[in-house]
Amino acid sequence: MSEEDCIMNIKMLYAKILSAISATAGIDFAKKFDTKLRFHKELNLKNPTTLSDKITYIELHEHSSLTSICTDKFAVREYVEKKGLGNILVPLVGGPWNRVEDVDFASLPNSFAIKATHGCKMNYIVPEKNQMDVSKCRKEMIRWLATTYGGYSLEPHYLSIPHRIYAEEFLENCNQLIDYKIHCLNGKPEFILVCSDRKANGDAAMQVTLDLFDLEWKHIPELIPSGAEVAGDGSMPKPEKLAEMLEIAARLAEDFKFVRVDLYELSGKVYFGELTFSPGCCVLPYFTQKFDLEMGQKLKL
Repeated sequence: MSEEDCIMNIKMLYAKILSAISATAGIDFAKKFDTKLRFHKELNLKNPTTLSDKITYIELHEHSSLTSICTDKFAVREYVEKKGLGNILVPLVGGPWNRVEDVDFASLPNSFAIKATHGCKMNYIVPEKNQMDVSKCRKEMIRWLATTYGGYSLEPHYLSIPHRIYAEEFLENCNQLIDYKIHCLNGKPEFILVCSDRKANGDAAMQVTLDLFDLEWKHIPELIPSGAEVAGDGSMPKPEKLAEMLEIAARLAEDFKFVRVDLYELSGKVYFGELTFSPGCCVLPYFTQKFDLEMGQKLKL
């Protein structure tokens, strides 16, 4: 058994354990158990006060079909288009496909990105098709389609998303893209988490530098570095298209109490990444308790 298969089996077993706890003690207890075990953090779901508490409460008790649709990385494209923002979508080059056997590599361009619709970290980047390991890519896609994301992290809005594969146009220097994660509270942008300087780290998690800014691009020193995450020093230059990105985020967030709008800026153009409703499994382990509480006081349930 490969390491990937072993990890997937462990996750499936853990999902069954959480399901059993939820069935006997309630989903709130199960989520608090998972958060304490994996993140060493306490949640207050009877009287939510922090941003983590409130995002978790929304996830467990108020999520809607629209949340699931907009989490689906393919279906969200229609939502973005309905908001009049089709121009920020990365062009589609194939799919969606329900089975790995249906993926026709011959019809795809020389470079592309293969993605799954129903989970996180399910991407396979192909800079040069004639150099790709097709067997490895197929194995990855089989693993994705067999994975029910959200079961082992108690993020129920993922569970109704159909398991599919699709392909997008390849973005040059995608590993060096700066990811602007605009956190929106009460339907409006509130602060920006920036992910940059991603570096491969062997078999360990990819290293990434995190920086936190307000909407005026003033540095907020309220990050806790952990594991492969490094806290930045606030020297990240203000993006050229910041005002446009904030306008885009506001339009995409207006239907939700909380959502994180992920955008990229490449060669003077803004691209859509995804909408996320439960960042960090709702726990936000990279923020200080002080910042978590301050933002929680702003979010209205």
